[in-house]
Amino acid sequence: MTKDLLLFLCLFIVKTSLVCAQSPTLNGVYIGAELYNTPFNGMQINNIVISFRSDGTFNNALNQADWKTKSSGSYTVKNNLVQLTFKNGDESKKYKLAANGHLESTAGIKHTLYKVKKVTVIPAGLYEKRSASTSGGIGTGMPAVGAFSSDLIYFDGKGNFSTERSSVVGVTGDAVGGTIGGKFEKNGKTSGTYKLGDGEITLTFGNGTVAKQSFFYSPPNEEDLILLNGEFYFRNEDDKEKPAITQGTTVSSKTNTSKPATTGLPAPASLLTQLRAHYGGENIDKLTTVRETATVTGNMQIIALTDILNNRIRAEVRQNGKLLLVKQLDGNEGWQWMNGTKKPLTQDEKDELTLSLYQGILGLHKKLNSSFLTGTVSASGDDYIVTFYRSKNKLLYLIGSDYSLKGNAYSINSAPANISIYKDFTKANGITYPATTESSDGKNKLVSNTTSIEFNPVLTEDSWKMPGS
Repeated sequence: MTKDLLLFLCLFIVKTSLVCAQSPTLNGVYIGAELYNTPFNGMQINNIVISFRSDGTFNNALNQADWKTKSSGSYTVKNNLVQLTFKNGDESKKYKLAANGHLESTAGIKHTLYKVKKVTVIPAGLYEKRSASTSGGIGTGMPAVGAFSSDLIYFDGKGNFSTERSSVVGVTGDAVGGTIGGKFEKNGKTSGTYKLGDGEITLTFGNGTVAKQSFFYSPPNEEDLILLNGEFYFRNEDDKEKPAITQGTTVSSKTNTSKPATTGLPAPASLLTQLRAHYGGENIDKLTTVRETATVTGNMQIIALTDILNNRIRAEVRQNGKLLLVKQLDGNEGWQWMNGTKKPLTQDEKDELTLSLYQGILGLHKKLNSSFLTGTVSASGDDYIVTFYRSKNKLLYLIGSDYSLKGNAYSINSAPANISIYKDFTKANGITYPATTESSDGKNKLVSNTTSIEFNPVLTEDSWKMPGS
């Protein structure tokens, strides 16, 4: 139903990696990588970065200029347990301080934080950051899209560097390989000189621009990575990928594949009319409630409820018949139930559920499409991108040149967008919707298949009650 319902829920596969040096005083930077799989948001990677200080404060935003002094919260260490309390009200976290200096999680599925090092010299090496934020929507409510990117940076060990960036926004991940239309690429190369300091690197580009960012290192005999501006870059041994070091300003390595945005692009209203004609028109406007059931990779079953008129959204996740998790939004109030415990949704979680009403087939509904009409249209190859906002949050429709709906994207608080593709469109009650959604991070794939969908089912108060009540 909604990709944001897919965003929150169930199967987690946690992978931890990275480095350590003992530091019982927690005066240093600890990092960990959490790879997990959610039926409502596809494959996701949560990179954890925390800079601990001996005064009992910590900072988890190393991508800001004041990262050395900025405080995200405070921590205490008692009986080898490290308790983190966040200033912004996020749920506190607790780690066990292991004998080897690692920080091990104490709740949920285990992950580990390791310590990285300050350096003043670095050997020659090529490092790569790959990012992919994906979400898989089911049925009419919210298929989703977003972005993949790859950043390369090469250090020659003698004070020179070169970088290259490529990105894809739109639809990717065909089962037989390649890209399924709507691909937008932008590659660029830069080079210059670097100087390492106290947990920082100063990059001086060929055009004279100077950037100072946080910088930490893990050598090859450990995890073989760098932490640059709070981001993980892993060593890449492929010399063919190494960006050339050239003196001068930024060079374009590949031209933008998009059409010029100013030539012959249709208006949002025209695209909306075509989409509505393709996917149900007035039949979409007749929708008031939707109940959808889907199976998801990992033996998961999802039941998603949407009440358009009352702004109610609910997702239930089961595995082998056991209820694992419920997330529900009712107007401006929202809660989560897991293992018998209820807690309120954060504002970001409520925003994401709210945005589910403005994407996919539901986003074409006459009661929900006013924001689409305020959007701007740009070209992506032969296809179109419509970009608009709900409050401060950005949304995007990717539309084929044949006026097919290829995907959506959304971003909360300027976070990276999410990505999915949908297939096997089917029709019921005059509405055409995708029965299969494939989500991918470029290496892994999550598939959801709609097994049943009801348009305008009667949803009673029992449909929205708390489990066990």
